[in-house]
Amino acid sequence: MKNYTSKWLVRILGVALFSVATGFFLFFQLYRVSILCAAITCVFIYRLFIFQERTVKDMKRLIEAIRFSEFNISFKSFSGKGLAPELIPDMEASIERFNAKLRKMEAEQHFYDSLLNRIDFGIIVIDKSLKINWINKAALDMSGKPQPRILDDLKSVSPDLPETLNRLIPRETKIIRIEREKAVHQLAVTAIYFILEGKELKLISLKNIQSVLEESESDAWKKLIRVLTHEIMNSLTPIISLSETFSEGNEENREWMTRAMQTIHRRSKGLVDFVSNYKKLTHIPQPVILPFPAREWMDDIKRLLKADGFIFTYAIQPQYIIIEADRGLMEQVLINLIKNACESSPPDKPVTVTVGIFQNEYRRPVIQVSDTGEGILPDVMDKIFVPFFTTKTSGSGIGLSICRQIVNLHGGTISVQSEPEKGSCFTIQL
Repeated sequence: MKNYTSKWLVRILGVALFSVATGFFLFFQLYRVSILCAAITCVFIYRLFIFQERTVKDMKRLIEAIRFSEFNISFKSFSGKGLAPELIPDMEASIERFNAKLRKMEAEQHFYDSLLNRIDFGIIVIDKSLKINWINKAALDMSGKPQPRILDDLKSVSPDLPETLNRLIPRETKIIRIEREKAVHQLAVTAIYFILEGKELKLISLKNIQSVLEESESDAWKKLIRVLTHEIMNSLTPIISLSETFSEGNEENREWMTRAMQTIHRRSKGLVDFVSNYKKLTHIPQPVILPFPAREWMDDIKRLLKADGFIFTYAIQPQYIIIEADRGLMEQVLINLIKNACESSPPDKPVTVTVGIFQNEYRRPVIQVSDTGEGILPDVMDKIFVPFFTTKTSGSGIGLSICRQIVNLHGGTISVQSEPEKGSCFTIQL
């Protein structure tokens, strides 16, 4: 670059010097010398112009190489065509640096494309106009041919699929049922938003959970059958035993027969109550979603439970939270959780129950019911939502199961955190 700058200075100084000399000799009427100086000045001007043209051409070659990504170009062959030799190393180094960055970007893009096309769940990226900007191989396999260009093209998979994906919000999970190649698939669908080059995009993931659901369903049936078998056998065994005793014809002991009949009646009624509780699990109505103020709702629940001797406090932040849900069904859930929390310790040990309602980062309502009771033992933590499982002597074991079903019908989740001797916290996210 020093050599290049020096040439610029020599040409400019030459023009300046001989221009002054021309004027000087004209002033003293030395016309021949002034004409010679003027000619030399024109030569310097011409060489400066040619030098500038060569520089512009060199820059154009560099710009064109960058513009069209021709990073395999070499400028050494242009040294005799106008390119200043001293610029060649710098331009070659710049091109090589661009070339190295391009290779690195292509390698990274190939890596991520390969990675995203080998994962076992579908990924679709759409923009605000519902145009599909990118789709991986797993999603293509789900959608079939031809390749979808806009979200509405996915109607061939399921008529309701485009609308469901369009309405999906972050942290929300939807289960979609589709049929492909005469097989039924259950898809768990989630979404996140991100900004790329100033444009807001929505990334949707579609995970086939059919095998997981079948396995979970099988486990649930096994647990349910064990519970049903246990309860039914506990009721039928004494009934059968007493019935066999009656068949022996011992009619003299009337008092014994009366007690036996009472036992049969009690156990039969218990079996009927058990079946009635089971029917409650299968007859939960579909929720009617309507908005209602959280504070007004909590005031109603507090008055209702205070009449039964259940005391709790609540906090709502911010105060104006509006909940969109089936008020009656969600009231049933909250009453059940608060009663369980109030009964989480022996009568002689006071327990504090608090209900908190707030919004998460996506402005969705979150409800927490926490207590300072005895907590839940780790070995039964995964069983508390199983139908008919209870640690209470007088409990039916369906309360928490019904709570989970109601929350799931609202498209939400319910979870629990607990430590023995420190208390529990149930969290509902709608």
